[in-house]
Amino acid sequence: METNPDSAYTLLNNIETPDKLNERQFARWCMLYCRTADKLFEDMLYTEQLDRALSWYKNHGTAEQQAWMGLYLGRSYVKDKLFIPATKAYSDAFSLAKEKHLYNVAGYICSYMADLYTYTGQRSEERRKFEEAAEFFKQACNERSYAFALRGVAKTLSFDDSLSLALHCMLMADSIITVLRDSAGIGEIANGLGNIYDLMGDVEKSKACFFKSLNLNTMDQAPTYLALSDLYYNESLLDSARYYLAKATKPTMNPYTSVDRFYLGYFIEKEGGDTEKALLFLEQYLEKKDSLYDEQKQVDIIDAEKRHDVVAVVQENKGLIAEKRLLFALTVIVCLLLVVGYQLRDRKRLLQINRQQQFLEEEKKRHEELEGRIQELTEAMKEKAAAHEDTSGYKKEIIALRFEKLKLSSLFKTIKEQCRKVQPDTEQKLNEEEWKSLIRLIDSLFPNICVFMKENTLGLTKTETKICYLSFLNLRLNEEAILLGVSPDSANKFRSRTRQKLCPGQKGSDINRFILQKGW
Repeated sequence: METNPDSAYTLLNNIETPDKLNERQFARWCMLYCRTADKLFEDMLYTEQLDRALSWYKNHGTAEQQAWMGLYLGRSYVKDKLFIPATKAYSDAFSLAKEKHLYNVAGYICSYMADLYTYTGQRSEERRKFEEAAEFFKQACNERSYAFALRGVAKTLSFDDSLSLALHCMLMADSIITVLRDSAGIGEIANGLGNIYDLMGDVEKSKACFFKSLNLNTMDQAPTYLALSDLYYNESLLDSARYYLAKATKPTMNPYTSVDRFYLGYFIEKEGGDTEKALLFLEQYLEKKDSLYDEQKQVDIIDAEKRHDVVAVVQENKGLIAEKRLLFALTVIVCLLLVVGYQLRDRKRLLQINRQQQFLEEEKKRHEELEGRIQELTEAMKEKAAAHEDTSGYKKEIIALRFEKLKLSSLFKTIKEQCRKVQPDTEQKLNEEEWKSLIRLIDSLFPNICVFMKENTLGLTKTETKICYLSFLNLRLNEEAILLGVSPDSANKFRSRTRQKLCPGQKGSDINRFILQKGW
């Protein structure tokens, strides 16, 4: 596997029915297969197989084996575009690796999580995971992977137009890989440097880096040739652009290079005035683009067929061929329905969360605005009072603003809702904790009222004090009765007694207005 991975891969594939192996041998086969496939840039095994292997390693393997198998399982989920299970597999493996101080595997897990965020377009999360990967590789003394993690950080920074930071990270990666004398690695980093210099507008340095990459990395040169062609096209050096465009016809692992080559050729010939060639390139571009789409669909079909064969072997081994095929079909349908249902529910949940968050932010902003306005009015009122001028207008506005803050509070809304939803044969009065919360809320908004109520110079009873505080909620008589846990007649009597103590001889006077006058 180390010296000749191609032969190892062939040997492992020659085991025609690995599912017939016992659990230990099957788990070992999965581990060796994935390690070899990783070296050769081949696909991981199917999730069904890796999940079975992971179950065995969880019971009998080491923490490092579990972490690696969790990483392979996550990559297999990503191949199937099942991002939620992939994230769970990565997260479980990462937690274990971090707990057991397995820094090297933790670094690889972070790198593949970053690739997952690349796929989903979450750029800030992608950079965060590359930064974590770099730190873990540094702790594991894996200098090569550390350099490539820095390259990942630089790439995300360049997409966010943080080109100076991106260049700094890429130069760090270049210095590390140069010390290791890894020619292929130096070539790949040089390619990244070339792209950054291109974005910065430093054409000469960009060219130098691309040529350096071509000299050192002979594995996949087509994307670099295409980048050089684009540079020369931007300088209107059309002959050089055509020359390197022709070089970009080499085989490549990047499926989009051949498509982009035709597109760039169209622009080169269009600028060169050769309309016939430009149209030919454009037609080839459209044809290649459609062909790539069809090819990707065909790969998916082949992959689906292979997956079915694997499942069929498992079913045959258990002696339940007919029943299991039906069960498999039903499972796929249920899974699809669950996925659709989950996505719909998750979308609804996210919309609800976004609405709640927006509402809370608006409410917080309104609270801040009200508090700021109250402070302004208070300062202005102090100045007026010092000058012995009338401050009644300021007092009225401050009181109105404090009442608005009260209405914005969650407790106020809860109590009003409680009054609206009357349930027969159910006690809905406020308990002691709710009374304390209400009193604290009103005291915080009307501090002078707090002093007045505590002094209680009018000899108010406990129930009459509650009536005073409820007056701030502007409740109807029956609503007040609900919160006190009494009948409307009793609530009316309590109101009358409270009014007589607060403002004797003033029939029908407003309790709240009197409290505000006394407590200012």
